[in-house]
Formats: sequence, C-alpha cells, structure tokens
Amino acid sequence: MARWFNKSWIWLVIVGTTAVYAPLAGRTGEERARQRSVDTLTEIMGLVQKQSVDPPTPKQVSHAAISGMLHTLDPHSYYMDETEFRTLREDQRGSFFGIGSIIQQQADGVVVVSTVRGGPSEKVGIRAGDFIREVDGKSTEGLTSNAVVQRLRGDKGTVVEVAVQRAGFPGLLRFSITRSEIPANSVQYAFMLTPTTGFIAIKDFGETTSEEFEKAVRNLKAQGMVDLVLDLRYNGGGLLDAATGICRQLLGPNELIVTQRGRDGRDVQETRTPRGSALESFPLVILINRATASASEIVTGAIQDHDRGLVVGQTSWGKGLVQAVMPINRTRGLALTTARYYTPSGRCIQRDYQHNIDDYLLPEDAKEPLGQKGPVYKTDLGRTVYGGGGITPDFTVEAGRLTTFVGNLRGRYSAFFKFAVLEKEKRGIRPQEVPDDALMARFRTWMHEQKIECSDADWKDPQNQADMRDQLAMEMQNVAFGMDAGFKYITARDPQVKKALEVLPEATSMLKRKVLSLQAPKGSQIAARN
Repeated sequence: MARWFNKSWIWLVIVGTTAVYAPLAGRTGEERARQRSVDTLTEIMGLVQKQSVDPPTPKQVSHAAISGMLHTLDPHSYYMDETEFRTLREDQRGSFFGIGSIIQQQADGVVVVSTVRGGPSEKVGIRAGDFIREVDGKSTEGLTSNAVVQRLRGDKGTVVEVAVQRAGFPGLLRFSITRSEIPANSVQYAFMLTPTTGFIAIKDFGETTSEEFEKAVRNLKAQGMVDLVLDLRYNGGGLLDAATGICRQLLGPNELIVTQRGRDGRDVQETRTPRGSALESFPLVILINRATASASEIVTGAIQDHDRGLVVGQTSWGKGLVQAVMPINRTRGLALTTARYYTPSGRCIQRDYQHNIDDYLLPEDAKEPLGQKGPVYKTDLGRTVYGGGGITPDFTVEAGRLTTFVGNLRGRYSAFFKFAVLEKEKRGIRPQEVPDDALMARFRTWMHEQKIECSDADWKDPQNQADMRDQLAMEMQNVAFGMDAGFKYITARDPQVKKALEVLPEATSMLKRKVLSLQAPKGSQIAARN
C-alpha cells in the first residue's frame, strides 16, 4: 500500500484538485479546455516528482495546487488545513478548551498578560508577567504565541504541564493545569463610558455575538445608559448571520439590512428586520477604522444608510465579498467567495484588489483619501454616502499614535508591561492610578538598569511624557485588575472616542428625525430618500 501511494500520489492530488477545480471552472462549460488544463498540471507534477532536486511531499503539492488555484479568484477564497479549520470553528462557536490565559509574544518570549477571571490559570496561580518556558516538558523557545496557544489548547478535562519564569524566582515554576471550556466572547468590552453613555466593543462576529450584544445592552441600560458608542475598530468580520442579528436589534421594522448577489448578479437574496421590530430608543455612534471589515461593514453600512446612527473614525477596509465555508472531510475547509453584498442604499463597498494586492491586504498603511471618491448614494433621510472603497465615516478622525520613542519602548522593549509587573509586586497598584512624578522617576531608573537608551531630550519631551504616563497607567491597570481595566482607562483618552461623545447630540437629533420618518406615510419616506 505504501509503495503504491509513493508512486501514485500525483494522481491522488490531480483527482482531488480536479474535484475542487471542476465546479469552479465549470462556469465556462468548456470541458475540453478544462481537460487540457488538467493534462498540463499532470505533466508538470510528473516532471517535479522525477526531476526536482528536493521533491515535495504529497501534502505540500496538494496544498500548493489548491492555494494557487484559489489565488486566481480573489484574496478571500482560501483552503484551511486541520489546525486552521479547527481554530475557525472555535472562534465561531465562541468557546474553546484551554487554560484561560491571554498571552503575547515579546522579545524575551511568550508572556502571560492577563488571566481569565475564575479560569484554570488563575486558580492554580498563574500571574500576569509569567513567561511560558515549557509546555508538557517541551521548550517554547523560538515559538510564536500562536504556536504556544495550539500547545495549550486541547480536550476538555485533560491536563497540561506548564513551566513559567517569574520575576524574583531563581528557577522555573511548574503548574499542572486542567483544561476547561473558556469563553471566547465576541463582545470584548462593555462598560459605562460616562454616567449616561454606554460603550460596547465587538471584536468579531460568531455564533454567540447577537446574544452577547443583547445581554450587554440590557446590563448597560440597568446602569443608566441613554446612548451608546459601538466600537467596531479592528473587527475583521465573521458570520453574516451574527452581523444581521445585531442589525435586527438596532434597526426599525422591515428595514433592509443587506442584499447578496451571487454569480453574474443572479441569486439575489435580501435580509430584512422583522416587521414587528421595535426601534431602540438610544442614540448611536459607531467607531470604525481601516481594519473594520466584512460583517462589521455590513452593520456599519446598514446603520449609516438608515440614519440609525453616526459613524466616526477612518474609512473601513472595503470588503464587500461573502464567503461560504464548506467542510472537507469534516476536518478541513474551503472558504469560497459566493456573492457580493450591497448595503441598503445599494452601495457595493468592495475595494479594488486587482491593481495592487499589497495595498489591499495592508489597509492600515494607506492614507485617508483626500476628498470623497466613489459613486454617490443617499440615505433614508437624504444624506450623501459613498460606495466603492469601504465605509466613509460621517466624521473622519485619525487614530491617536504614539511617538517614535514611546512606540519603541512599548514594541521593542515591552518596557511599560515589564515595569508594571514589578511595580505591582513591590508596591501594589490602585484602581485608576495615574503615574505621578515619583513613579516616573522609578521608571527612568529602571530603564537605566535595563540599559534602555533615554536621552534628556526624549525624557522631557511633553508628548513623550504624556504618552509614557498613559501607557504606564494602562499596563498597571492591566496587570493588577485585568485587561478590562486597562482598556477602560485608555479608551477615555482616545481621540476617536472623544469625537464620538462630542457628536452624540447630533446622533440624538438624527434619531428623532428617523422616528418621525418611520411614522410618516410611506410615500413621504420615499420622497425623503430621493
């Protein structure tokens, strides 16, 4: 059997490739052309097996052939191996089996930055600042944080042996940790930003997102929320059903959420809110940036087109393609673009990827366009919006950026995190503590001990001082009270969040106009949109 496989793996790859390729290429209906392509592939693979100095394995060839074929379609159609498909399902399901630690890759290795409250790591004594040096007796040296995550995850109830290096201890500390179900919540943060303004950040869209959002809104209302800032920055999307689930909670009755159009414009599918839906009474502002994509843009586009809320931030990614995930033998998967989506006003916001794929895949490197580009559309209340390149915010606000000096301290040296860990161990940290001059003096002394260069000019620069104090305060809250505390601190100082608070009165006024338009006769609503 092994001998037969070694001789015949090329034919297995070709048969498998043909099985996937045929329905894709069947669009032309030219069987002869398709057969010529398969013949060419067969010949080339035969030459590779016979003549290549380092012949690839069957898995390498099949993966490369499939990936190359899908690459001719669009940047979002891709093949997933066992690990990638399992991770996707875990992300969509909203939970996984692990130890409940948030880890980060730093120059010194993979470190725990926070533990899940009540999770396995916290129960056994893992702390923020612990460097993970071994997992099940195997060194983590040279591994990425993703590789360490794969080692830490496993079946529910199984035990993983973890060895950590902790400041102040000469040797490694060893822990036996029983894996349990860890929620991977889509709603990452939910808190009161002001006494009357709620704040919800959604990091992705999975099977539990709609339910999580509904619960978060209910809890914030109980705390006095009268208006909401919804943060979709860095949300790369996820399940379409989850996005429409959020829209059903925010929009009025029988309002169009999204339209999908399949191959050649056929297979048109509209998704609407239920006719019996009640429009929520709270004004809304959505935050977006260049990393806001796909399902996040569906939500943002629907809210903007129906004048349900205002949009603040930077132009979004511009991904207007819909992928269907097709399981392959239950363990692998194919994400295949099957349709384009259009916002309620008719906008296709897909950004061009055919002329410069690098710019498309690295949207954060692109500068905000000067002036408005793309076809013009109108919202329900007659406001102008634009298609053809992401969602353009109603108010463009650049993200706050660290100075080069402070960015180097954070990215290269992880200085703020490391010092915060030491400060917690030696002196303790108070809730919402702001670094005073004495703490800043200790920080500079520590930097000198760590041989981190810091000139007097860099230290005294006003912007550097402000950024260092904010970064220290955030990391101190992170290591002492969890990621929620640090995020809440830094969010209050975010320029885009500040703008969102500033325009809430305008969002309130627009919501009142929307309510009146929904109460008006149907003909009046149509006239307003024209």
